[in-house]
Amino acid sequence: MLANIFSNLQSTGVFFLFLGILITVHEWGHFITAKKLGVRVDEFALGFGPTLFSKPWNGTNYILKLLPLGGYVKMAGDERSKCTGKPDEFYSKSPWKRALVVFNGPLVNFVFAYLSFIFVFMLGYPGSPTKVTKVIENGPAYEAGLEAGDEIVAINGYKVYGWMNMENFLEGSQKELLDVIVLREGEEKTLSVMPNIVSKPNLLGRTHEVRDLGITAIPNKIGGLVKGFPAQKAGLKAGDVITEIDGTKIYDWTLLQKTIAESKNERIIIKVMRDDAEHVMVVTPKITERKDKEGNVIEIRQIGIGPAQDFQYFKFDFLTSCRKAYEELYYITVLTYESLFRMVTGAMSAKQSVTGPVGIFYIVKGASEAGLPHILFILGVISASLAIFNLLPVIPLDGGHLFLLGLEKIRGRALPEKVDEYIARAGFGLIILLAVFVFYADFSRFGWINKILQLFGQ
Repeated sequence: MLANIFSNLQSTGVFFLFLGILITVHEWGHFITAKKLGVRVDEFALGFGPTLFSKPWNGTNYILKLLPLGGYVKMAGDERSKCTGKPDEFYSKSPWKRALVVFNGPLVNFVFAYLSFIFVFMLGYPGSPTKVTKVIENGPAYEAGLEAGDEIVAINGYKVYGWMNMENFLEGSQKELLDVIVLREGEEKTLSVMPNIVSKPNLLGRTHEVRDLGITAIPNKIGGLVKGFPAQKAGLKAGDVITEIDGTKIYDWTLLQKTIAESKNERIIIKVMRDDAEHVMVVTPKITERKDKEGNVIEIRQIGIGPAQDFQYFKFDFLTSCRKAYEELYYITVLTYESLFRMVTGAMSAKQSVTGPVGIFYIVKGASEAGLPHILFILGVISASLAIFNLLPVIPLDGGHLFLLGLEKIRGRALPEKVDEYIARAGFGLIILLAVFVFYADFSRFGWINKILQLFGQ
């Protein structure tokens, strides 16, 4: 009990440290740019609520507040109605200079994410091992001579770092012979594999073509369960090995996911091995709706389980780490924007996809328990996500201000103050609604809504 309390307190400390670092980095981007462009900065504050610390220095009052859930840079003349025309005021500067001040907050978050990823690759990128657990009989890898236990090192000269990275490399429809280097009993062997071109869903559920080798690496062992989801309610436990679903023999996680997702039964029969004994569970899946590539609504069944995974740490030299870090940042940015687009168009469930402070806390908690590379990686991902979110064209976000500055540049003059005011009110309302939705999604995902209702006897 005490150990659990201490662990949660430690995780809370790490969580607030994460927030503090990312907010400081973001606001510093605004602050240093404003200073360099001759804008007077009256306040540089971290947090909201009561002031804990205040120190005037070099014309700026540096403030630390109680709640580390944000921050701000207060510049002279940053409201049009209060601008007196002095040369060191924000609104006295040209539109491009103001845009630079606004944009450099998110930009520094991107730079920070990039630097974090460089350190991750130098220390050891935490990826799922590329050791093959099963070779599909008569598949491409089987025909080429790959064996269970082989560790894939490189494909066509590209050194892979984790199973997901390898799958990303294999995206595409080019049916060409692949030179696959594997490590077998300490010796490297090069095998020529002619892949099959198949359609598979990506992380966002969008179907795309990949070059399939006919191998699997993620075992059919449960590593974790989502609290309040069907699997936990039915009695499944971490460590259970799923051997059969509705009569279909299960040998890896990919087949497991596919069998559950495509099941048409209201209840599914799952056989598991636990402590050398077979158990049979009846699970009622949770049904969510998604759109396929043709735009048709399809039902996807979920039971709330995740695979047991080991991590392998892939280290690189400095120059290679710089290149890999750029690739990682680009991949995360594209994936995030695509997920936002799919949520807006209804192709993906927003409730199941968004993550707020509660979800981030659990992610940070897991990373802090896993080690420094995991911490730096999550720090980089959240920093990049913060930059992307801030660039959305909605007031009061940086992207909203950039949008208005773009209109000002095109028109040759700013929008009327009344119009600015209406846009700002609408933007604030939208952000508040989004915040409420995100918290609701977080609370639902972790079973807090049910707990709150139980307190009131519902």
